[in-house]
Amino acid sequence: MADSNKGSIITGAILIIVIAFFLQVMFVYAQNSDTPNKAATEFTKAYFGLDSSMADRLCQESLIVDGVNVVDNYVYCVTTKAKTEGFRPFFVKNYLYHVQTNTISKDENKAQIKLTCEIKHPLRAFFTKESSQKVDETFDLIMEDGKWKVCGDVFSLCG
Repeated sequence: MADSNKGSIITGAILIIVIAFFLQVMFVYAQNSDTPNKAATEFTKAYFGLDSSMADRLCQESLIVDGVNVVDNYVYCVTTKAKTEGFRPFFVKNYLYHVQTNTISKDENKAQIKLTCEIKHPLRAFFTKESSQKVDETFDLIMEDGKWKVCGDVFSLCG
């Protein structure tokens, strides 16, 4: 009887390991799949972090306007303004908190996503007691080159 118990315990343990492995593979696949919500979040994170990787999430139509790369122009403008005010570019970077995305509409090649979050720079907020800012933006996204990309006028990127 004891041998039967050991066998069922070992079988149960093996079954749990197999199920855990299967779930892990599923979670990795889900995390690596591209969605409009993920694209909007990655773009927003890069935008407020002054990361030029935001260009990877901008559609070609919005990336180059009048022959000018708007991402490079945006990063240059913000860092130049920070330097004239006596700050390093690091000081004007912000981080996202409490990010929520809602799908307004979606089909095969187009989507509209509403993103809400709070932004702040932890170090600057600590020393200046600056409160966080609310962000509430609706993004138009398209599938371009096999990836979801943000299109249209977003934030003040072109400004």
